[in-house]
Amino acid sequence: MEIEEIQPNILGEKTFELICHWNNNFDKPEEIEKSSEYNIFRQYVEIPFEIFCEEVAKGLPPYFSINLIKKTQDTLRNKNTLCLRACFTRSRLLNIEMTNGGIVLFTDKNVHEEMINKIAKNKPEEFASLLLKSYLKIEPNQFTLPWFHIRSNSYISLINKVQGWFKQWLPLIILATCDDPIPLINHLYNPNNYDLDWDETGFSEKELQCWLRAINRKGQAIIYGSPGTGKTFIAKQLAQQLVGNYGFYELVQFHPAYTYEDFIQGIRPQSEDGKLTYPLVPGRFLEFCKKAEFCQDTCVLIIDEINRANLPQVFGELMYLLEYRDQEIPLAGGNKFRIPENVRIIGTMNTADRSIAQIDHALRRRFAFIELRPNYDLILKYHDDLNLANNLIKILKELNHAIDDKNYEIGISFFLTPNLREDIEDIWKMEIEPYLEEYFFNNPEKVDKFRWNNIK
Repeated sequence: MEIEEIQPNILGEKTFELICHWNNNFDKPEEIEKSSEYNIFRQYVEIPFEIFCEEVAKGLPPYFSINLIKKTQDTLRNKNTLCLRACFTRSRLLNIEMTNGGIVLFTDKNVHEEMINKIAKNKPEEFASLLLKSYLKIEPNQFTLPWFHIRSNSYISLINKVQGWFKQWLPLIILATCDDPIPLINHLYNPNNYDLDWDETGFSEKELQCWLRAINRKGQAIIYGSPGTGKTFIAKQLAQQLVGNYGFYELVQFHPAYTYEDFIQGIRPQSEDGKLTYPLVPGRFLEFCKKAEFCQDTCVLIIDEINRANLPQVFGELMYLLEYRDQEIPLAGGNKFRIPENVRIIGTMNTADRSIAQIDHALRRRFAFIELRPNYDLILKYHDDLNLANNLIKILKELNHAIDDKNYEIGISFFLTPNLREDIEDIWKMEIEPYLEEYFFNNPEKVDKFRWNNIK
């Protein structure tokens, strides 16, 4: 049921009257479910509370997702009254209770004490740093919104108040759960300020918006093309557009020796107090996802040269999760994992190393593919010397026609240097000619045709 299907403030007077009636007529929470009044109770109490909690969660990072909603007794504050309770975060640190007196926000005392003890033991310096920066301004562990306050405030205002109280705990939770918390906390308090310059990319706004939609729809995409077509540059530009104000992006480069243990998790020897231990250590992707759970906006992992690794081996169980983002599965180490909803993956693939046809079919259908071809117009935009730029474009078009394979074409990024007239000879002799010698290894005449001395 959507919010619009009920009244503007769905936590209306009848909601709290029914909770009061529930308290006066039933001794245990489960008794209401067996009574003839349950349908009315469900419509005016349970459903509005569930929707309210879902709306609160929508405006919070994924880490704050609802863990449990239940009917219970308000024993935490020594009151034997019946109430509805929603627990947020995996540890159930943060809670919302709705009683006949209003809404109460509170922390679980045991979880809170355990978290503080862990921080004091493992991260005292980081804790002191946050205090000095005034990032920790936590109100009392209990915050009450009485019924008369709920009645006089708008629904959106109530949601904002709850979200604000929850968010104040974010730095403390990050401190307790992340290995490197300070950069992430600093990022949350210093939002991104980035506007994509469509012209700078060399592609139209329509094309770029189409690619952004594909990445958001599929969850992951691979930008592929021949050398020098600007794959990594475009991946970064798209990532910066996706992350909004409160997301982030990171880049990792795959190589033939990259493994599941590097990317997902693996046992790694570590020395602790002079003793050698073999803990299960999270890899780059699990660490990335842990940080992403604390961010309200999209977080993007760019995998450069994605095709250079053995992808089915590196991804492992991730293959399933790429397609079923809402699922949680046990990893090889036994711990459960799911990809946060706000995570996107952008891979780049050099088709001169490996074509799409060689990519595992199961992996191929899980990615959207964005092809980049040499964008000659960008040379004209980048260089003021139009005569030099036009001559270069003419040679490149002729050369790529001779190559006659889009997977091996020469891209334009080789020539996007501020001093092209001074650098072009070195670029051609040291970067283009060796590439042609490898490609035309059995046809030296073609190599000679495009040597610097013959095309300058």
